[in-house]
Amino acid sequence: MLILHENEKIVRTVRQHGSVMAGAVSWAVIIAGLITFAFFKFKLDVSGYSWEIVAGVVLVASIAILYKIFIWRKNALIITNQRVILNERQGAFSRIVTELLYRDIYDISFKQVGIAALIYRYGKLIIKTPAGSEITFDKVPSPAEIIGLINRVRLNVPARHQEVRPKDEHAENEEG
Repeated sequence: MLILHENEKIVRTVRQHGSVMAGAVSWAVIIAGLITFAFFKFKLDVSGYSWEIVAGVVLVASIAILYKIFIWRKNALIITNQRVILNERQGAFSRIVTELLYRDIYDISFKQVGIAALIYRYGKLIIKTPAGSEITFDKVPSPAEIIGLINRVRLNVPARHQEVRPKDEHAENEEG
């Protein structure tokens, strides 16, 4: 549960790229599918419990997929108007929360390694503090866009679609 400070608003919540889910989901589906296929194709009978075994395998695969989705949903980089919060979950019963006020951010960068990262536009976001510590969030979608957003919030610049451009003084003088 996230507790916001006074006058604090969430600007954006960033989760890891969807490819994080692809591996875990695909392996669970493949294993469940192969076992189900083997039981029905080769008419395997284990003391009359074929349906129960298949149902158990499908249930375990479904639980594995739901667990992975739960962990993925809880891992998030939350950008507010006052700070950046990194909420990491490595398991159902572990949680690491790192909060950085904008004044404590020294440097923000990102790394994209590999052809998949370049094609699907994800990378590792790296935030450094003046003390020399480093906070990383892996497989961030569009990391350059996230860095731009953090820098705009840090400098109190409105988003592009909210920008109000001043009228050209010369155009006003010519009209009137």
